[in-house]
This record gives sequence, C-alpha cells and structure tokens, in this order.
Amino acid sequence: MVNFDQLLEESLKMGSFQKKSLLVVSLIDFSDGVEKTIIGIMLTILSHEWKLDQSEVSNLASIYFIGIVGGTMFCAFNTDTIGRQRTLMLSSMIGFVCMLWMSLAQTYLEMFLLRLGFGFIFGTTIPLGHIVITEIIPANIRGSVMTFIASVFIVGKIYCTFLCMALLQGFDEGHWRILVALNSLPLLICCIGSVMYLRESPRYYLVKQQYQQAFEEIELIALQNNSTNFQLTNNMKEGLIENSQQIIRSETNFKQLFKGKYEGFTIRMWVVFILTSFIECSLYILMPFWLHQHNKGFEIILFMMISELFANMCIYKVIDSKIFGGRQKLVIYIALIIGVISLITYIQGEELLVFGMTTISFFLKMMFTTEMVIMNENYTTQFRSMGVGLTQTVGKFTGAVIPFIIFPIFQINPFLPFLLYFICMLIQAIFAYQFPFDMTQVQLDCVKVFS
Repeated sequence: MVNFDQLLEESLKMGSFQKKSLLVVSLIDFSDGVEKTIIGIMLTILSHEWKLDQSEVSNLASIYFIGIVGGTMFCAFNTDTIGRQRTLMLSSMIGFVCMLWMSLAQTYLEMFLLRLGFGFIFGTTIPLGHIVITEIIPANIRGSVMTFIASVFIVGKIYCTFLCMALLQGFDEGHWRILVALNSLPLLICCIGSVMYLRESPRYYLVKQQYQQAFEEIELIALQNNSTNFQLTNNMKEGLIENSQQIIRSETNFKQLFKGKYEGFTIRMWVVFILTSFIECSLYILMPFWLHQHNKGFEIILFMMISELFANMCIYKVIDSKIFGGRQKLVIYIALIIGVISLITYIQGEELLVFGMTTISFFLKMMFTTEMVIMNENYTTQFRSMGVGLTQTVGKFTGAVIPFIIFPIFQINPFLPFLLYFICMLIQAIFAYQFPFDMTQVQLDCVKVFS
C-alpha cells in the first residue's frame, strides 16, 4: 500500500514546489527573529522616552504574549477549517498593518492594544509555517529543512540588530519608529508570496477526504519538480485513500491528544516547550537591561546572533542522524549543557555574563530547532494543527507571565535568573527522557509507530 511519504521520497522528491513554499514560510521566521530582537530593546527605549514604571513595562511585554496565546489557540482549532494558505495570507497582511501602525503610536494605550493585536496575528502564523513545510518535505531531510528555516529566524535577528546599530544611539534612545516600520516589510512580502506560491498540502486534502483535490496537488508537485516520468496510477490513488482512512479513524478532538498513541507525549512535550520558552523569552527581555546596566553595546547582541547561526549549522549536521540516539536524546544532552552553563554564569556573575548569554543562546537555538521538528512530526496530519498549535499556546503563555516573574527576580539580583535556568533545564531533561517514541528518519503518519 503506497502512502504520500513514499511518493515524496521515491517520485516527487525535493524540488521547485517545496523551495517556493520554503521561501514564503521562511519570511515568517525571519519576522519572528526580528520581533524577538526588538521586543526587549523597545521596552528599554519606551521606558525612558515615555517614562514608564516597571508595571507598565511588564504589561507591554506580557500583552504581546497574551495575544500570541490567543493566536496559537485560533491556529489549533480553526485553521484546518479556514485553510492554512488562506490563514497565512490574511494574518501576514494584518500583521504588516499592525506593525506599521505601531511605528506611529503616540500613547501607551494605543501601543498596548497594538501589541495585543500583533501578538494574536503572529501567534496564528508561527505554528502554521512549520506545519505546512513538515507535510511536504521527504522524511530523510525533514530535520535539515526545518533547521534551515530556523537559520532564517536567526538571519532576521541579525538584520534587526544591524538596523538597531544604524538607527539607535543606545538602549535608551534612537529612531525606534523607523526601526519598527522597516521591520514590517517582511510580513508584506510574505503575504504577497503566499498568494503567488503557497498551496495546501496533499496530506491536508487527504485527511479532509477531498481526494480529487489531493490527487491534483500531487500531480502539480510532480509537474513543478520536473518529475516527467511520474504518473499517479489507480493503484496509487487507492493506496493513498486507504492510508488516509487509517489515519482518520479516531475522532479529532482535544481529548484525543491525551489518549492512546499520544498518551505520555503531549503533556511531556508541553513541559519541555514551556521550560525552553521560559528561558528564551526571559533571556531576550532581560538582555538589553543586562547590557545597558553593564555599559555593553549592540555588538554583543550581534555576536550572540552569529553564534546562534553557527549553532544551527551544527544542528543541521546531526538532526537527521541517529548518531546521538535520535532527536529525543539531543534535547536531553542540550538541556544538561545549558543547565551547567547557567549555574556557572550565576556563580561567576558579571565576569562571565557575555559568555553565559552567548553560550546559552547558542545551545538554546539548537534546542528550539530540535523541539520544533519533534512536535511537528510526532503528531499525525489529522492532529498536527491542533497538537502543534496547543503546544505553542502553552509555551507562549509562559511569555505572558514571565515579565511579572523575571523583573522582580532581576531587581533582587541581576544574575538570579541564571539559577532559575539551571533548575528549568534539569526538569526538562527528565521529561524529555520520558518521551514515548522518536520519529527520527521515520515517515510522517506512520501507522506502525502510532499503533
């Protein structure tokens, strides 16, 4: 019985169709990298320019992540109904308008509401891009391609850092409105690209039981990838239909994520992603405050971004290999390394601040890339939008509460957050060790693995 993964690997292969989609989806991660870089810098500038107190700064940081939580929830339960391509197109356009409007905001309330709206829109797009790409990439290079997307995320951060160096005089003043306006352009390009090149995946149509549309999409992929000898036979069509029916036998609802094949996985994945998100969000929120407090410049941020790019090059070489025992083991090893570095940075303080931030950022990038691959491939197509969307939701909810936790801790001792990172990584290693299965080099929707 033929399935879509076999067609991808043996006949359709990686070609022009996937590369066009990859280009569009990469712009989402590029914009995400920009936002991750700009969020802490904007908070430091606005706190000085608009004379904001600590609670107002925390609210501006938190409301963005509350918006993201709403957006990822929307993605989890609605995008399979609306359509992924259409949702991506609309959300990137609205995101562009929100960010451009943000550059013109004159009051705290206006900025607060725009951050909420932008968070919601961006929360919808972040999981979608990875879902779309996961479903059209052959299993043997799935991790490598997802690593490439993660590299574009870092390029977005580097791009934003260069703009900061050109437009800002420091962490407390500069032309931040121009900075925000320029950083809205990738979302506009993403919207245009999604209209021109992005399409629903054949898996999506198969699970929706829209078989004729699925067959047409498969033939389109073959045409665009120059698979001239490919012909979708009746036997192939019957195999695709039979395989999709095996996948969709169970009811698609929220409760199924905690039963049967996903029992033991979903909760552990949530804990792992929450802890990683906690470190990432707090690191990028506090980074400008740490650097400003110790009279460091934007070049330190640039150095950190370059180290992350190097980290992605490293993970690119091993993520599709079982040399370290699969992706599950990679998460465990990286968590332990980050934990040790965090503890050393807490003990040494200012002496190792730059080293600690840079090294943690390096391994955190490897961790996030690996986790994104795991969550996208460990759910079948029937549950992927819901599973990935809800995992992103609980992870991003962490960002909503972080400012109210991390700023008071920072006030007690600027290096105390590193001790918290150490504890988080020990817990994460334990939960990752208990993942029930590993999908490294395994076909998506493999019934044998999930049964």
